[in-house]
Amino acid sequence: MNSWFSLMRQIKPWSNALQAQLENLFRVPAPLTLQAPHIRSEGSVQAYWNAFVIASLPAWLAGLWSIGHQANLAIAQLQLRELPGWRAAILEHAGIGFEATNVFACFSHGLLWFLPVFVTALLAGVVCQALFARFRQRPVDDGLLYIAWFFSLLMPATVPLVQVVLGMSFGVIMGKLIFGGSGRYLFNPALLGVAFLVFSYPGVVFGEGAWVPVPRYDQPTVLELVIDEGGFAVVAALDYRWLQLFIGNQPGSFGTTSVLAILPGAVWLVFTGAASWRVMLGSLAGLTGTVLLFSYLGTENPLFTIPWHWHAVLGGFAFGTVFIATDPVAGALTPLGRWGYGVLVGIFTVVVRLANPSYYEGVMFAILLASTFAPLIDHAVVAHHARLRHLREKSQT
Repeated sequence: MNSWFSLMRQIKPWSNALQAQLENLFRVPAPLTLQAPHIRSEGSVQAYWNAFVIASLPAWLAGLWSIGHQANLAIAQLQLRELPGWRAAILEHAGIGFEATNVFACFSHGLLWFLPVFVTALLAGVVCQALFARFRQRPVDDGLLYIAWFFSLLMPATVPLVQVVLGMSFGVIMGKLIFGGSGRYLFNPALLGVAFLVFSYPGVVFGEGAWVPVPRYDQPTVLELVIDEGGFAVVAALDYRWLQLFIGNQPGSFGTTSVLAILPGAVWLVFTGAASWRVMLGSLAGLTGTVLLFSYLGTENPLFTIPWHWHAVLGGFAFGTVFIATDPVAGALTPLGRWGYGVLVGIFTVVVRLANPSYYEGVMFAILLASTFAPLIDHAVVAHHARLRHLREKSQT
């Protein structure tokens, strides 16, 4: 009996930390601060991150449809009559089927691939934050739903769940918790977790059959085809149209395929004040200017001839610009600095795509690189304003 009570005393603190983490996940905390600074506002960290999750819902729905559509097209092309796995069993027993022209069938197929990834990422984050809260004797941190959600949206459907745990754990611990939690990290934790998987397990995104979850079927993303095949001609050869990519009918991750579905989220974030429009426009301006410069300097290279409006719909540029680069913690804070930070994101995206074809999705590395310059950008802007103020005061005297 004594050993039983001893075991319960050891387990109780861990269970309390887990319970607190789960209760804090979807709850918007009361606008009360126990220490300075004291600001009268109805906002909160959790509510702020929830705005990003709500804004990404159209992109998520479009991504689920796209993955299910690509998978159902592959099933029809391969003329598969029996499919392995519990997902196929559910779709067959429910009478949903695998018709590529059926929107509900495509959405359901994509949802069955997304749910295990998201739930696994969420649970991995809950455990990590509960452990840190327990060891450090501090309250559980906010923002976990945002990290798990966007980490999952950046994943391909075929990612193994073990690697989801590793990537999410790395992003939460190394990208957030060791720096003190929300508002203190250097890089966006969700993006850092994805970068960890790309470098540690390149087969997750570069492996054969990574993007369409059908056995023995390999369909790379359009951006990968353009980079690997050496130019824009492959797009015309495969009959990809700009409007098709803009809508999101292309292989890709759970949330990055549709620019059309991302635009309402951008408007929502700007309207609510959760994200900076300067970062978004600056990133687009940086991408456009860099593409035009590359086109002017090297017309003999087929990669340099890709138009800027195609770069905008290829890969995850729009998604990264709207939902990841606008993270105010990892980005610049001053108005002028946000312009410069956004321009850097656009420039680095094109440079990585065209000059480093080993990692064709340039926006992920562009945001990480730009984040390292964000403090320097803000410092330069503040110093510039201080210098101008000093000159004005000097001239008045």
